[in-house]
Amino acid sequence: MNDINIVIEICGSAGEGTISAGEILSRFMSGQGFEIMSFDSYPAEIRGFGKCVAHTRISSDPIYSPGKFVDVLISLNDNHAISQLPSLKKTGLLIYDNQPAIPHKEDKSVVGWAQPGIISYGIPLNMLAHKATGNARGMNMVSLGALAALLQVDKKGFIESIKVRYAKKKQIVIDSNVNSFLEGFDFTKENIKKIDPYSFKTARVPKQKEKLIINGNQLVAQAALDANLSFYAGYPITPATKIMEILSRELPKHGGTLLQTEDEISAIGAVIGAGFGGKRAMTATSGPGFALMTEFTGLSVMAEVPAVIIDSQRAGPSTGMPTKTEQSDFNSAVFGGTGDCPRIVLAPTDTKSCYDATVLALYLAEKYQTLVVLLLDFFLSNSIKNIDAPQKPLQKYLDANIAPDKEELLDYQRYKITETGISPRAIPGTPGGIFFSTGLEHDEYGRPDYSQAGHLKMTQKRFRKFNSVLSEAPAPEISITGKDKFDIGVISWGSSAGAAHEAVIAAQKQGINASSFSSMMISPYPEKALIEFSDKCKKILIPELNFSGQFARFAASILKRPVERLNFITGRPMASEDILQKIRDM
Repeated sequence: MNDINIVIEICGSAGEGTISAGEILSRFMSGQGFEIMSFDSYPAEIRGFGKCVAHTRISSDPIYSPGKFVDVLISLNDNHAISQLPSLKKTGLLIYDNQPAIPHKEDKSVVGWAQPGIISYGIPLNMLAHKATGNARGMNMVSLGALAALLQVDKKGFIESIKVRYAKKKQIVIDSNVNSFLEGFDFTKENIKKIDPYSFKTARVPKQKEKLIINGNQLVAQAALDANLSFYAGYPITPATKIMEILSRELPKHGGTLLQTEDEISAIGAVIGAGFGGKRAMTATSGPGFALMTEFTGLSVMAEVPAVIIDSQRAGPSTGMPTKTEQSDFNSAVFGGTGDCPRIVLAPTDTKSCYDATVLALYLAEKYQTLVVLLLDFFLSNSIKNIDAPQKPLQKYLDANIAPDKEELLDYQRYKITETGISPRAIPGTPGGIFFSTGLEHDEYGRPDYSQAGHLKMTQKRFRKFNSVLSEAPAPEISITGKDKFDIGVISWGSSAGAAHEAVIAAQKQGINASSFSSMMISPYPEKALIEFSDKCKKILIPELNFSGQFARFAASILKRPVERLNFITGRPMASEDILQKIRDM
């Protein structure tokens, strides 16, 4: 039995079924028992004709990043596929249409650009699609058939995956897709001599139970429902829109309310209003929308009203590149706002932790009566992974409000000074629980108080509460433990953590003494744990997807020592191969 670790890309133009083909491939391979991770890139325009790429990694072993280099490239559109060739390995496979409807000009054929060593298989994709359905729409399924024949996978299983994908369509649609697949499979089997080494015939299949095939946005929505979300307000924005789409269907079934607002300012205002009324409330946005919400974030902190904002980062600034991934909202999430405005910031590190982080965000917002920002990015929101079904939240996470007792209601102080900084919170309508609540500095009763002593007392209270959050922070993830010293320590955050972890595993296998560190809790940050890890490392590397090294600057201020930075703004997720090369260089 041989281990499989293969990356397949399907490249086409919008409207050619590129993304659908990638989804079918991922679901089929997951159903066969393999680990999968897929990530699609597509134009920002809703009905554009730009390049689409379905990127899928398949492995016998756990997957932590999507993989940078491609083993198999399928060209549905030569003009676009030419620009993908630099990612194809020197010994990779190229599947292309050798009988296009309109002959290519000399410099527009993808096979003409293929480097020596690349194995090229010419399949009449267009012709076979017309044979199966009478038009070119089935080229994507023909290419999957050719791929299935070359990789020697289960034909019947693949057909079942196609039927499942189009189960809600008319029978004629299902039949046309299956027939297109079979044309590609049979032609390749009968006419193409296989000369490449890639095969699933003897591949080692990991022993695993049935898994969920899901992305981060879907997990955020599911976690919110499981954690008793009552109210969602939002305005559509890529890449966070899917969260609202799911909740618009499902939240009313759970007794909740969804409001699509006219803009992001209205959305966060409605969320804070619902939070004030005692409801678990949330919104989701991206960088441009988060910028509009900044004024209200201060209100949440000052008035001590629970609110959760999901910020799925995209390349910026301004409206930037809506369908490209980046980690460039770190400064805005942690420091954005007026005055001393402490807020909790969480950053999931992989698909599965999107669920856990959402549950934790709603819990912490309610218990600590403050703003929680959850930092996803385009990659985490949209990449598909097969995972074990997450455990439903424990009861403690479902109702966390600390209410006043009868004695406290006799002379109710909404902003009572306490040891933890958390004041008993009466929900409007509680007998005796009337109080003032504004964005002004205030005393214990909520009445405006502009005195120096009062402002200091309340600021200390808010920060005391903020610092208490660390006691409930998930433990940082450290890839290699049990050692006192490391030559290289890789410190990462958010979606780059998986690539860092994978790079460190590869470095260890190559004899490099390395380890990685990441924390879901970003603000407040577990500084003590970070310093303890750093003290074990001769050199520190911090990879992240922004130009200026936002997190690296933050971490260096804690560590008070030089750190090496690795920064990319390619619009693609962080690659473990790039981190590994940097580790070698260091």
